[in-house]
Amino acid sequence: MKFIYITILQLCLLFFQADAQRIKSYFNVDNYTHTVNYDHYKAVFYVQKPEIGSGNVKSDRKYAWFSGNQIRYTQGGYSGKLLDGVYNEFYDTKGLKTQGLFEMGLKSGKWKSWGEDGKLDSIVHYSSGKANGRFEKYDQDGVLLERGKYDDGQLNGKLEKRISNDSIQVIRYKKGKVMAYQPGKAVKITKWLKSIFKKDKKPKVK
Repeated sequence: MKFIYITILQLCLLFFQADAQRIKSYFNVDNYTHTVNYDHYKAVFYVQKPEIGSGNVKSDRKYAWFSGNQIRYTQGGYSGKLLDGVYNEFYDTKGLKTQGLFEMGLKSGKWKSWGEDGKLDSIVHYSSGKANGRFEKYDQDGVLLERGKYDDGQLNGKLEKRISNDSIQVIRYKKGKVMAYQPGKAVKITKWLKSIFKKDKKPKVK
């Protein structure tokens, strides 16, 4: 009979340990969003899981990390938990301010920002912490104002700036350096470009 009681007690202890582990996992704050409040807006984000290592830290990248209830940015290093996952900023009015993705502390993929009135402000693509790919900027009315391309953090190719309703200015870059530019002159918008920069046309957002 004593053996049976001991066996039952051991089984109960095993079940308790398993439940405790599940409860610990359930309430692990690393699996949930963190929030940092600023003046007029707040940031909501995830941090890296404890089992994920730091990987290879690159000296030319700026890392976002969380420590002391603050988001901090440091080039070439960090001392806390790297931001890792979906990142959102919200105005006090609950509207979106910024939306993007961090991968091990580095910006990745498409990042968008909005004005407090909800109108699109910019779209920038990132790869491993550097602007990489197409970008667009909009004016306060949500009209396309500027667009171009980044390559490894540097402007590359044709940059188009809207000067007026009927004209744009074109600057050509190569690895961040201006290759062709005529100050004070604007290139007339073709029918195709005019449809893109048309003032009353709503910007397309994917």
